Amino acid sequence: MEIKKQTYYFIMVLNMIAKRYNLSIRETYEFANKYKGMEFLHEFYDVEHTLNTEDVIDDVLAICSKNGGILA
Repeated sequence: MEIKKQTYYFIMVLNMIAKRYNLSIRETYEFANKYKGMEFLHEFYDVEHTLNTEDVIDDVLAICSKNGGILA
């Protein structure tokens, strides 16, 4: 059951990033995966899912930026 909740959560976060930057969900996933944003969400799910959505998005994008990925 926990995997299912995490999956829905990851999809929600990706959708919010996609909406913010006018990207497809696929483009967003590929970006987040390439620049370690998905790895971050997996590793820190226990903390991140307690934060508000905007903070989570900012955290994911900060990790991606730290790893060379920037969305404009």
